[in-house]
Amino acid sequence: MFKKNITFKLTLGFLGIAVVSTLFIGIIALNIFRNNIYEVKKNNMHKHATAISETIKPYVSNSLNDEEFIKMIQLINDIDNAKIWILNIDKSIITASDTDDDIKHINDSEIKDLYDDINSKVLEGTEVYDEGYNPYYNEEMMTIAVPIKDNNAIVGAVILNSSITDLSNSMNKFFLNLILAVLGETVLVGVLGYYFSRNISRPIKKINSSALELARGHYGIKTNIYQKDEIGELSNSFDLLSLKLKHTINELFEEKNKLSNIITSISEGIIAFDRTFNIINTNEAAIKLLSYKKLKDNTEVVKILSDLDIIKEFNSSISANEKKIILKEHGGKVLEFSISPIKNNSNEIIGGVILIQDISEKEKLEQMRKDFISNVSHEFRTPLTVIKGNLESIVDGMTRPEHVAETCITLIKETNRLERMVKDLLNLSRLESGKLELDFTELDVNMLINDTIRSLKPLLFGKNIDLQLSLGRDLPRLLSDYDKLKQLIIIFLDNAIKFSTNKGVLKVTTYTANKNIYIAIKDNGIGIPKNEIAYLGEKFYKADKARNANTGGTGLGLSIAKRLAKVLDAKFFIESDLGKGTTITISFSIV
Repeated sequence: MFKKNITFKLTLGFLGIAVVSTLFIGIIALNIFRNNIYEVKKNNMHKHATAISETIKPYVSNSLNDEEFIKMIQLINDIDNAKIWILNIDKSIITASDTDDDIKHINDSEIKDLYDDINSKVLEGTEVYDEGYNPYYNEEMMTIAVPIKDNNAIVGAVILNSSITDLSNSMNKFFLNLILAVLGETVLVGVLGYYFSRNISRPIKKINSSALELARGHYGIKTNIYQKDEIGELSNSFDLLSLKLKHTINELFEEKNKLSNIITSISEGIIAFDRTFNIINTNEAAIKLLSYKKLKDNTEVVKILSDLDIIKEFNSSISANEKKIILKEHGGKVLEFSISPIKNNSNEIIGGVILIQDISEKEKLEQMRKDFISNVSHEFRTPLTVIKGNLESIVDGMTRPEHVAETCITLIKETNRLERMVKDLLNLSRLESGKLELDFTELDVNMLINDTIRSLKPLLFGKNIDLQLSLGRDLPRLLSDYDKLKQLIIIFLDNAIKFSTNKGVLKVTTYTANKNIYIAIKDNGIGIPKNEIAYLGEKFYKADKARNANTGGTGLGLSIAKRLAKVLDAKFFIESDLGKGTTITISFSIV
């Protein structure tokens, strides 16, 4: 746990640096101090040894008596606090600052052997320096040996032995104090280093904690560190990153929501898959078009698509990296499946999307267009065939002169029929294109009915039809287009007259109810089969074609009426009993 803690690591680092540097400096200082002290003592002893060698030269040359010499040696010994040995050329100590017994003991072979190397070198003319444990004095000693020369001839040597125990003790005390200082420093640096390290690690831990929160999705989190150093700069960079990341994520969510709303709102079904045919996304339109329940595992939609061979086509599209369009019937609907591969930034195919459209209405309209063209061709062919046949008969002389006038009348009728058909087609085209100009004014409905009936009186008289009017009193005025409304009523009255029997009854009624104005047109004609009422209003549709082949109708009248009612904001209802008659009711809202 501690090894992973930056506070512990920093504290340990500070301690290591402090202890190592203190020990290093202390040991160097100790060595310098020791070397300096020893060097000073060595120089002093050498200077004294040299001075002694010059002083005692007469003694060694037998120019000074023993008593005077010994007094002089003892005086020097007291001054320098050193043990002085005087050697003759035979390596024997002839005098010393020690007692006679000591001299005798020193000359003993065992002790003498310890100094044999020093004695040999100094009597050869070499100054000797040595320090260390001296078994004779049983303590640490520094030894200086200087030859005594008389006229460049070596006649003996001076050996100074000085205790260095005090110096060693001073060095030991210094080292002990150094150890104590290191221990004290360890405690002090440990405490100070801990707090200093914690001040460094605290913001780092805060940044780390904020980074973990950011990883958990808490975008925009701030560290709230305001230090003016590298850690502060790191904190500011992190805060800026967090803020920009929040902004970017919000934008991504907005775009995702927009895309989701678009996918949800469009009428086409969308299903996105990965390469293993797992559903990534879908919308309600796809659910409705395929008529399946949205389950968690989406097994049902996969089964439906598999049954329709869409999965097979999907795999083929992904493998070939091309778009495919397939038409399939499902649930009574004609569905168009558009399959397109999905690619990533590396242009690798990672899945596909299927766009589903219900083209049932489109197919129906296409069929209606084909039927319309077929019907128009058929309706035009009949009168054109009649006209062509009669004209060829006249040109070839096949028609008798007395029948030419009758033939011309037939030609005029067929021409009029063609003219009516073209006129109805033009009117229907204007209504469907929305280019019809309307002039809305306030109208008197009863007056409009009377004007319309006056226009149709020749047709009524031609079939001896009994017209019965029941016009309501005090009807509110109607806001509508006079000419277009009159055309609408003429279409219904004209059909009623055409399909009424001779001496039939035609009743026209106007009244108000439920804030509506009603116009009812009732005849006692041939009627309409109930199963065909729903198809009335389709182009060229004629109920009971066999019985009204001679009525001269184009099959476009009710189609025009249906569209006129729409632009006039009117509604009409058809009620009919086959063989009993038909009632058409037109309603207008009262403004």
